[in-house]
Amino acid sequence: MTYQPNSQQVTFVLPMYFTKAEIVFSKSSKSLENFSFKIVPTSKPVHAISTEILEKGQWLAQLIWSQGKSQFCSEQVIDIN
Repeated sequence: MTYQPNSQQVTFVLPMYFTKAEIVFSKSSKSLENFSFKIVPTSKPVHAISTEILEKGQWLAQLIWSQGKSQFCSEQVIDIN
């Protein structure tokens, strides 16, 4: 997962045959401010999500996906300036 501040996007690679996926942005552990985006499978493994709606500050980005009966998660803290 890579945050690209100039284009205001988070990009990531998923397996070609994932069953379902979503990315969740959380402001902090004490905040109820979360944004969740479902990821639609495409013919390409690279996906991009806009971060334009996120306020300035630190956000935890959690990428959650499943493939078959297995579930996976990748997390990264990003700084929106």
